[in-house]
Amino acid sequence: MKKQWYKLKNYCAENLNAEQDRSVAWLPFLFGLGIALYFALPTEPNMWLMLGVFELWLVLFYLLRHKNLSLLFVSGLFILGGFLNIQAQTLYKAQNIENIKAKTATYLTGKVQNISYSETGKMRLLLTDVADFEKSLKGDFRITILPAPESLKIGQCVEMVATVFPREPLAVLNGYQADRKYFYESLSAIGYAESETFVIDCPQTKHSYGFVERLNFVRNGLVRYINSVINKEQSGVAAAVIVGEKTHLAKDIINNYRDSGLAHFLSVSGLHMGTIAGLIFFAVRFLLALFPAVALKFDIKKIAAVCAIIGSAFYLLISGMAIPAQRAFIMTTVVFVGIIFNREAISLRIVSFAALVVLIFAPQALISISFQMSFAAVYALVAFYETYKRAPHRKRGIFGTILLYLCGIVVCDLVASLATAPFSLYHFHRLAIWTSLGNLLAGPLIGFYLMPTILVCLAVLPFGLAFYPLKALGWGVDVLNRITDTVAHLPHSVWQTDALPLWALLLIVGGGFWLCVWQRRWRWWGMVPIIIGVIPLFFAPKIPDMVFSPFAKDVAVLDNNGHLVMLPRQNDSWIKSLWVENLHLKPLSLKERKNLQIDDLKCDKGVCVYKNIVTFDMTGNMTFKQKQIDTSAGGYIFLGAEPYWQPLWNNRHCRLWQQCAIME
Repeated sequence: MKKQWYKLKNYCAENLNAEQDRSVAWLPFLFGLGIALYFALPTEPNMWLMLGVFELWLVLFYLLRHKNLSLLFVSGLFILGGFLNIQAQTLYKAQNIENIKAKTATYLTGKVQNISYSETGKMRLLLTDVADFEKSLKGDFRITILPAPESLKIGQCVEMVATVFPREPLAVLNGYQADRKYFYESLSAIGYAESETFVIDCPQTKHSYGFVERLNFVRNGLVRYINSVINKEQSGVAAAVIVGEKTHLAKDIINNYRDSGLAHFLSVSGLHMGTIAGLIFFAVRFLLALFPAVALKFDIKKIAAVCAIIGSAFYLLISGMAIPAQRAFIMTTVVFVGIIFNREAISLRIVSFAALVVLIFAPQALISISFQMSFAAVYALVAFYETYKRAPHRKRGIFGTILLYLCGIVVCDLVASLATAPFSLYHFHRLAIWTSLGNLLAGPLIGFYLMPTILVCLAVLPFGLAFYPLKALGWGVDVLNRITDTVAHLPHSVWQTDALPLWALLLIVGGGFWLCVWQRRWRWWGMVPIIIGVIPLFFAPKIPDMVFSPFAKDVAVLDNNGHLVMLPRQNDSWIKSLWVENLHLKPLSLKERKNLQIDDLKCDKGVCVYKNIVTFDMTGNMTFKQKQIDTSAGGYIFLGAEPYWQPLWNNRHCRLWQQCAIME
């Protein structure tokens, strides 16, 4: 046994020494691991205790500095650094956000920081500097209003009577945690206006425009201009890729892009930032090359690189600075800085540097879908490039070049799709099958027509000359919409599955990272955890016999055919959409709802009994095995050999962003 241990130790040491330069790629992984450990805890850890652990680790590092344990201690420092970073930022957020304990109707005044729209077209105001009469409220409030004042603009102050809701638990187990998302966005509450919204004069201290208000004012004006030039279906996509504003996208268009594997086009990321920066780089370099006096005296390649950085920074601001856009901008900047200093432009170090920068300044990004899928795709693509970039170069004719380009699209899409598939299965429980076909058909259109047109639009928008470029962009978007619609409706275009367990996702991510970082043969050991993580996909988890939302306002049970159906009552559309995606809830037509009959469900005078075990009524009261249960958090009920129920969150284990912590 001892001999085998030494063999393993020597094997790892040999490979690690041979690839020592690749070790830096593990720094964001370790930093992110500390952030993940923080979110995995059931209760809030003591800040002073964690600081003590960090200081103790530093002391041990100093005392054992001659024991060849540097790798262990540096790894621990990055893990603890990630943990303390997210904990400190969470505590800061908790001190600067209002704790709304219950649904409340109140009088609100506030400054409009941003304007967006709901899926049904209703205007939503993001209010800052909010007050309830004379009482100042911390954090921001997002209020849906209807109708909107004609002259309402970002930066103005408004007043209204509004009903606000606290951050509530989710209606699905281990699902999308909206309460956590709102917490880190500094949203104290969301709600809707009960009265007309009035524009008022801002107090003296709140009258001036801040940078965020000015930026949102410009972005909102661009969205209005885009909507006025091209039709609704085209303008929604155009606003998403130019301004990063997705609230004008129709739901069927979003579904088509998602099911065709082209959803990445709707999110400003590496595709957009890289293309825009590349076009600026080559355009500036080409124009400067036309003047021999400039081209011979200056290094126009470096001048073009500086212009590309400035242009991509402008695009980052206009696009709303989403996480994928930030990652793409950091990588783009590092690439062009490398050109300026004659260094390699593409490497895993650049990706790792971008990931570490994002996690330091926004550690909560680790749990966002955009961060996970964006970096997974880029890590896989760069690792693939580093492995096969030394392929022999051969002279090719025009047809060979076109064929190579098309093959490149398919291969890159395959690599990116495999890298993002685990996250798609975990978060959305679905996988686009025809993604390679969608990207093959749309790739040339996006690369050679849409992105150059977007660059032209961005260049002439400040001068009010974007009418015809936007029209041209609209024509291209219309063709792209047709492609996505066709691909999304092909037979078996989507594979739906039950949720991928968290432990399986972590195994796949760890194995995939190992596979991407290392270059020697030991990299293939990463396939072991990946294979283990994929196994749960072939064993569907148990579907609950009954599920109910908080306070049992919405209830779904298994029908006679074993399908989960929602009982006919005043159902919440958001809850319904959650259950459709996460629990494969069967949507019912109006006729099916009226004629719904379930053998195991008996209802009389508003009181229902399910399988003689669960009794519930329209007011939210529920008994399980003749005992009253707390329905405030919602829950799942399993009625097998040993019936049990499971709340969606536990009142005894609370985090700072959860409603149960607010109620304490």
